[in-house]
Parts: sequence; structure tokens; C-alpha cells
Amino acid sequence: MEKFLYLEKTSLKSLILGNLLWISGLFLLLFFNVTFGPAFVLVWIALIIGGFVILSNDGIELDLKNNQYRNVFSILGLNIGNWKNFPNMEYISIFRSNISTKVGGIGMTSTASTRISEKVILINLFSENRKPTTFYCTKDENIAIEISEKLKNRYQVEIINKL
Repeated sequence: MEKFLYLEKTSLKSLILGNLLWISGLFLLLFFNVTFGPAFVLVWIALIIGGFVILSNDGIELDLKNNQYRNVFSILGLNIGNWKNFPNMEYISIFRSNISTKVGGIGMTSTASTRISEKVILINLFSENRKPTTFYCTKDENIAIEISEKLKNRYQVEIINKL
């Protein structure tokens, strides 16, 4: 079988908090909704959804037999994502990068904002016209190397490793 699934690992803290939220939300929705009436239904549903969001993780699924891949959003084993065909690759590049996100500062009167930055490893696929396609972003160096090795063996392309 030439299908591979790589998911980012969920921390123990996220597992505990996510399960606590959705289980307590479901319990409250089923048993305490009768006591409080429909006023808190949306709160209980928000707890359930929040728990599932905390338990979710991102990843990539490769189908080398059909020359397809998809970036997946996984919730409790359900993988959601659209299949895309692999481009005609000339080579694969692996390198470290910083991704930064601005938080806050929305609106004209807001002065509180900050930038959150994290180090990631990017896998780019380069086609014949040297145009890069960002294939996958991960924090785990071993997963990045493993994915690029599978692509190298399947498509007979060179890996440029800048780790």
C-alpha cells in the first residue's frame, strides 16, 4: 500500500483539556438542560465544539499510487481535506523558517498587539519552471526527512536539504 498519513502530535495537556470539555459539555447538554431550560444549550454546544477543536490536529496524507496528496484536518480520526495531484517535480527543498503571526491590534483605538513567532520546517516542491509549491509545514525534522525521502524514491528527484 502506498498511502501514508502524517499527523502532528497532540500534547497530553490538550488531550486532557479537550476530552474534559467535550465530555462535560455533552453531560450538561443531556442531563442539566432539563433543569436550566434551553437558555444554556448554546453554551453546552460551544463546550463540545471547543473540546473537539482542541483535540484536532493537522497533517498530510500521501497517496503515491494515485499521485495525489492532501493536507488534512483531523478530528477524532476523521480526516478532512481535498485531494490534489502532485506537480511535475524537478527537486524537493527542505529548510527551516520562522512563521510569525500578529495578535491583537484590531481597530483604530487598539494599541495592544504582539507577534508570535515559531520555528518550523518547510518542504517545498519545485517544478520545471522553478516555481516553488509549499507542500508541508511541520515542527518535526524526522517527519520532514521521511516525507521527502518517500517522494524522492517515488518520483526520482533530488532533495536539497538545508536543515
